[in-house]
Amino acid sequence: MVDIDFHHPLFLHPSDTPGTILISHRLTGVENYSVWSRLLRIALLAKNKLGFVDGDCRRSTYPDSLRAQWDRCNAFVLSWILNTMSPDLSTGLVFASDSAAVWTDLKDHFSKVDGSRIFFLHQSIAHLTQGDATVSSYFTQLKLLWDEYTALVPFFTCDCEVAQQNSSHLHQQRLFQFLMGLNETYAAVRSQILLMQPLPSVNRAYSMIVQEEAQQSLSSVLPHASEPIALLSTASGNRKKFNGTCDFCKVKGHKKESCYRLIGLPPDFKFNRKKASPAALTVSFDDSLLNSQSAPVFAPQQYSELLELLNKTRTVPAPAVNCAGSLQWQDEGDW
Repeated sequence: MVDIDFHHPLFLHPSDTPGTILISHRLTGVENYSVWSRLLRIALLAKNKLGFVDGDCRRSTYPDSLRAQWDRCNAFVLSWILNTMSPDLSTGLVFASDSAAVWTDLKDHFSKVDGSRIFFLHQSIAHLTQGDATVSSYFTQLKLLWDEYTALVPFFTCDCEVAQQNSSHLHQQRLFQFLMGLNETYAAVRSQILLMQPLPSVNRAYSMIVQEEAQQSLSSVLPHASEPIALLSTASGNRKKFNGTCDFCKVKGHKKESCYRLIGLPPDFKFNRKKASPAALTVSFDDSLLNSQSAPVFAPQQYSELLELLNKTRTVPAPAVNCAGSLQWQDEGDW
């Protein structure tokens, strides 16, 4: 028997079995034949068995000593093809004996490279949007449509200037198609990409959009730092908007719990009016308690005398009060 090394197309690895499923994608009909054939060709190339389906590895090209080995390899390839087809399609090929003939027959049945298929791909690419999908899932679907279109209508490239311009135009078109289908949450980063000179590749734009998606996801789960400040401002505003009357002194603008006639004067107390009627003086006194910023400190005895003086002014006729002039505290100015 002739020795066969692992580079030879007729070599079979010990791990190769007829029941091996080379690809997870199953052929179901015309709608997925292009993708299925592309994936299976890649898998057969990795196994060094692509020549069995494209006609390069024929039985007649080998000597009699290797034809039995060719039959074994052909049976393996035929089994791998049937394993990746739907049961309805594979049933009609169980009596086939040549893997190349089966491959050609499938191509004749399902490879429909006509205007309707190309139109469908154009329409799918133009109307594909991200929606509820992630950026990665959306880009994968779009790239799958691009690859199928390229397989059906290949672009021939060379080193000439015209070919380079066509290739540049194709890449730019795919960049615009990708950006148009994104959700409006990526409008800012999309504008930044379009302002770049030169325009980035579609893969580079995809990387930038994925980074933006990660930042938006992180921002949505972090607590907002402004919430405690907003709550504090709201609470402060509620205190300033109190329009009720104190239950103790019967003066508007503060509650009994904050009445200085009960809790005492603050260290920064200062009167802010010189002359007033007794009623206005009482209001001015309470306003001064609430709005003062800096003033001398009163002792408890001084505070009691001040309250007693204010109570007496309520019984004195208005002219007597007006003649008395401004009230003055020793060495501290008017109050």
